[in-house]
Amino acid sequence: MQKLSLDRIIANIEQGICFEASHNDDFFIKIQEYTPYVCTAIHAGSRLRSELKEACLLSEAERYYEEDPHTETFIQSLPLTLIGNDSRYEYDLNRDEVNCIYDEAWGKKVWKRALTQAEKEASLEKHRNFYKVVRALVAKLEEMYGAAVVYDIHSYNYKRHKVSYLFNLGIENIDIKRYNSQISFWKKQLLEIKVKKFSNDVSVNHIFYGRGYLLKFVKEEFDNTLVLATEVKKVFMDELTGQAFPLVIQSIAKGLKNAIIKNSQHYINTKSNIDVKRRNSLLHGGLQPELVKLDKELYRLAKNFEVLGFVNPLNIEQEKRKFFKSKFTVNPEFRYRPLTIDPHVFKSKMYGLDVDQLEDVHIRQVYIDIIRSYTDKVDLLNTLGTDNFLYNSLRYFGEPSQQDIANATFLLYCDELPQFENEALIESKVVQQAFKAEGKRYGFDFHVQEVTHIPSDALVINSKKTLLLKKGAKFTQTRLNALLNHEIGVHMVTTMNAQNQPLKFLSLGLPRNTYTQEGLAIMSELLSGCLSIKRLKELALRVLAVNSLTKGNDFKTTFEWLKDEHKVETDKLYYLVTRVYRGGGFTKDYLYLKGFRKVLEMQDRGEKLNNLFLGKTTHTHLTILNELVDRGILNAPKYKCESFENPVEMDPILKYLTNSLK
Repeated sequence: MQKLSLDRIIANIEQGICFEASHNDDFFIKIQEYTPYVCTAIHAGSRLRSELKEACLLSEAERYYEEDPHTETFIQSLPLTLIGNDSRYEYDLNRDEVNCIYDEAWGKKVWKRALTQAEKEASLEKHRNFYKVVRALVAKLEEMYGAAVVYDIHSYNYKRHKVSYLFNLGIENIDIKRYNSQISFWKKQLLEIKVKKFSNDVSVNHIFYGRGYLLKFVKEEFDNTLVLATEVKKVFMDELTGQAFPLVIQSIAKGLKNAIIKNSQHYINTKSNIDVKRRNSLLHGGLQPELVKLDKELYRLAKNFEVLGFVNPLNIEQEKRKFFKSKFTVNPEFRYRPLTIDPHVFKSKMYGLDVDQLEDVHIRQVYIDIIRSYTDKVDLLNTLGTDNFLYNSLRYFGEPSQQDIANATFLLYCDELPQFENEALIESKVVQQAFKAEGKRYGFDFHVQEVTHIPSDALVINSKKTLLLKKGAKFTQTRLNALLNHEIGVHMVTTMNAQNQPLKFLSLGLPRNTYTQEGLAIMSELLSGCLSIKRLKELALRVLAVNSLTKGNDFKTTFEWLKDEHKVETDKLYYLVTRVYRGGGFTKDYLYLKGFRKVLEMQDRGEKLNNLFLGKTTHTHLTILNELVDRGILNAPKYKCESFENPVEMDPILKYLTNSLK
């Protein structure tokens, strides 16, 4: 971070220049955008001048106990922050100039000797400089927006006070009559913050009353800026030892980011001269250089990593002939491509990526999730063909719940719709032409290749923009139309949209994106009028096959059970069971039906699903994806799924069946 003189900092503010800088390391200021709100952490620092350290009676641990560590992390995601770097024991920024240097604090004498006037003056000058910047900054915001809000974030030692409130608001010095609505709204936002293992309650003027100098200074100097002095209970650390709890810190940071943005929108729309339609526009919209660099490094490491390229057996057809020749009594013995990566080296490089440099807590979490996902996938592939593969698959994909099994069983007792029976089969050449024509209709180009080593009829390889078709597979027109809407309308659309992004993480895929992506793809079949009960039964059979696998049954046992119990055609059943048993037990196939049910629920709730087509996304990340599009960090989807844009009228029987899924 650059160091700037006080005059330069104030000049930048007055001219509306965005910058990040420190002033002699006394305080840090970050202005990514001039927003009508500013976040401060004036007690976050612990720095003490060397000559004062020698004169101080208190140990570093004693001083740290009364400071507010990690409060700067709570506001790191926001675009306009002001952070104190010096210890409050040198000068307390929340006291006026006359009282900001302690002789005694919290019952303890601070200095071994009386400080010289020169020593005091050096500290007082820092105090004055800080408030000169506060004055310039708030003046600029009021000039631009007519009103502003300051989030003055602190923390408190709850064991001392024996209180349970997660947050405390100090409002004693606020004009309650004028700001009652804004205070109530802020309290409501704080109450919505969820921190695991900790109950949330918000107190007002309990122990802390909002008597700090920052609030008084802004109130006295400005007419239209509200300061919300907010204390956070030190549940994010051991207040006695100083040991931090990183996951709790991140949880509070996420919660405060959301609360501040929602509250700022409310405050600005009621008090300022602007109207904010979308709250995410109150966040920084630029691409942080550190983010671009990390994204490129991650993509370079993982871009050629395709799990299915290794998990799909090389000898599917040979083993099929043996299995059928044995009259389904000898389990197939599948062979796989050898790994082309060293798992230890790959994981080491992944964990070596510096995600901590990303300021935004939610963006940072996205990259942490992807890195963790890829290291889990490496563990999966490292056990390919062994008993441990199933364990790692369950760890990554999970297994069917009782509700998943009930939904599958329900579907298997339905009769096929008459309009889908006795359709003629289409030759392979026509199928290839249909896929290429569908791609051209969408406006993108990709490769179509016939192969023998995949257990599915079709498969999109994202990294190669290639559609694989199973050689010899036979399609009816309905099945072909369903595949066009499934593979092109969703999988190829999301592949191409991901390549249209300034960041590449959506080409790699968010964790467990099978759940959402396949749910969208099946939904596309439904909305295009191509989803048959036969297809739903196929998805249901996958769920039961995975359940049989997890119960310890081998390939031939699951095959025979499904054949006898559900009268499945043996040729198709072989590929279905192969999908589940490849690698040693690949449980992801139960997610197709589960994902479909999830997308149906989201549609029923009226949720906007457009941004699930940005790339290889998951519904669990939809909120942050929406935010990144609103902020201009990601591009809105260039290509849109035709069936979602122009759905056909749903068959009443299919509508009943899909609505019956729980």
